[in-house]
Amino acid sequence: MKKRHRSSIPRSLATPRVVPGIALAIMLLCGTTSWAAKPNFVITIADDHGVYHSSVYGAGEIQTPNLQQMANERIRFDGVYVASPACAPSRAALFTGRMPYSNGIVGNHEIQLKPGVVSLLPALLEQGYEVVFHGKVGHAGRKHFGQYVPDGVKILGGGGLQQTMTLDQVEAFLQQRPVDAPPLALFLGWTDTHTAWPPKEEARIAPADVVIPPKIFDTPEARVEMTRYVEGAEDIDRRVGQTRRLIAKHLDAKNTLVVYTSDHGMPWPFAKWALYETGIRTPLIAVWPGKIQPSSSTDAMVSWIDLILTLIDLAGGTSPSGIEGRSFAKVLMGETNKHRDVIFATHKGDNEKNVYPIRSVRVGKWKYIRNLHPEFAYTTHTDVWAMETPRDPKHWAHAGHHWQSYIDAAKTAPKAAAFLHDYHSNPAEELYDLESDPFEKNNLATPSHQARTLTKLRELVVQQMQEVDDDQALSGPPRLLRDFALPEIP
Repeated sequence: MKKRHRSSIPRSLATPRVVPGIALAIMLLCGTTSWAAKPNFVITIADDHGVYHSSVYGAGEIQTPNLQQMANERIRFDGVYVASPACAPSRAALFTGRMPYSNGIVGNHEIQLKPGVVSLLPALLEQGYEVVFHGKVGHAGRKHFGQYVPDGVKILGGGGLQQTMTLDQVEAFLQQRPVDAPPLALFLGWTDTHTAWPPKEEARIAPADVVIPPKIFDTPEARVEMTRYVEGAEDIDRRVGQTRRLIAKHLDAKNTLVVYTSDHGMPWPFAKWALYETGIRTPLIAVWPGKIQPSSSTDAMVSWIDLILTLIDLAGGTSPSGIEGRSFAKVLMGETNKHRDVIFATHKGDNEKNVYPIRSVRVGKWKYIRNLHPEFAYTTHTDVWAMETPRDPKHWAHAGHHWQSYIDAAKTAPKAAAFLHDYHSNPAEELYDLESDPFEKNNLATPSHQARTLTKLRELVVQQMQEVDDDQALSGPPRLLRDFALPEIP
């Protein structure tokens, strides 16, 4: 279990990597006069923090006062989508501005970009920025960053999932920056909402007070497990508060854009590793005093592939051509409430534990999901590792400790059995009206329902797959439904 830090910020510093000569020369050529006109960027990226798990997005039972304070000063985005509901492809899409099949990193734990695909970060370096990573910003440390984190990016503490996440190194780094330092692009990655979650004994919230999402069967064990996840979300909120205090102390807050977001939804059923809203819709809150109107919100549809391009735009740079991402700076600054009409997402899988390729598109209120292999059994680490025998302690730390309660309940409770059927098996197509059915419980993809809409969205997904050379590859050997023991519905 990772060490937890709730209040004070220790003061130790790991030696950062030296900026290579070329990048440093670019910074020197920019000159301090132009630096002063460029904003700082502090981008905080949570791991597996679902959009429904903070008070900002309506979860009143979860105490996230620091995110709420950002909400009072900010613009809140209600229509932001990641490109994929798994860590590696989501983050690769972020830093390349390209969808997974366009950039080459499609499945989780993949690291190799396609030939010719480049990172967007050099565009910030070329604008004179000091680009710094701390925590899990890329997938799991420099060796997993692949080609999308180039030389010239400082990494404090090594990065990665296993790193003890504190702000001591960040504070010491900010303290030693000179007054005439170049503009800063600081990326922070927090993993508290990623398994393994805090122990149940540390959870503030009581099991009776958590909210179990509508599509998930409710058991006492699931409620205990949810208290652990909520504690992780509240831990992240404390880190947000610490970060903002550091910004106020060491940076010009009025010239600093602060963004909070997450790489995808929570590692629970119908969320992470799936293309439902709870898997791919993500929080995004932005604060910039004097620039962004306080307490504002927008339902403009934005993709995560747009975020770095927006920073480049605000820095005065030029966005590369020929990529799918595009700046949403005008939405951020309140000049428009429109950005995208169509949002695509894709999922390949997560090695052998989750072999289930899925594609989706959202247009307006409609969401279409294409399950490429409905004959496969849908599984994830949550259930596979929970039922593993003999139990591997490392796997168990990331398994769903509540999973056995679903199996036991399914023996006598029809709703529990139906829940497991819905989780493990899916039709080839799904269609949802998100206005009337935000949790995607009522599948309208039948010949008698919305035939024209279904056809239109199906064609969009097929066209997108063709344009990005989607090879429909699998992440490992699949489990077939015909060989899978689904519970009988009593």
